[in-house]
Amino acid sequence: SDDPTGRRALGTLNNCAMGFTPWGTYLACEENFNGYFRKNAAQTNLEKRYGITAAGFGYLWHTTDKRFRVDEEPNEPNRFGWVVEIDPFRPHSTPVKRTALGRLKHEGAWVQETRRGHVVVYMGDDEQFEYIYRYVSNLPWRRARRMGINPLDDGVLYVARFNADGTGEWLPLTPSNPALAGWTLTDILINTRGAADAAGATKMDRPEWIDTFPRELTAIATLTNNSRRGTGTNPGVDAANPRTPNPYGHIIRWRYRHDW
Repeated sequence: SDDPTGRRALGTLNNCAMGFTPWGTYLACEENFNGYFRKNAAQTNLEKRYGITAAGFGYLWHTTDKRFRVDEEPNEPNRFGWVVEIDPFRPHSTPVKRTALGRLKHEGAWVQETRRGHVVVYMGDDEQFEYIYRYVSNLPWRRARRMGINPLDDGVLYVARFNADGTGEWLPLTPSNPALAGWTLTDILINTRGAADAAGATKMDRPEWIDTFPRELTAIATLTNNSRRGTGTNPGVDAANPRTPNPYGHIIRWRYRHDW
């Protein structure tokens, strides 16, 4: 109700880690935003998927601001969980949430420029059994900016699937993916976790920081831990997550090609 148009960011919270772009802006990543909200009534599937509960993290924001009482403001959590672009060279500019990069509990957003000038943004969703993502701009970033297009608004979001034989593939999170038939792009970007579930991505042991080594065409991702792998009905070990339980985490490395 504070913004019926749904077009204003109205703040950012729980920013974790970072990234930076070739054009000199800074990326702040909203992570565990769910803990600021309280929901006493029955949860929707979307709220369950992102951890909106009656307990929260004990911050008590809901006691002074109705925005954080989800029973009254059911769409308010959807404002959070994004990568926020900040321009340090324009200190009076308004930061922008780049929604094309998906809504999840971002640990970071590492930007790699390709051989032909496109940008690739690697992201981890920092929770047990969540996913590794990448975003690829449609145009080389210099051309996009000359055309008045932000490269982080015009591209395709993917999620990683790691195969048993050591190969892998990036699954597109788009309405044209047959696994996402019936999903709109809006559905995918607001419920990126659910879209990744439907696409068949590999559930990881808390993906956190990701870095790239362009000379070697190699990327690494740090996986923090997973005490639940292989317990109850949870997934067991796989090629990318080889230990159960996994209290100490591990590092996964893959080779990539950025010919475009």
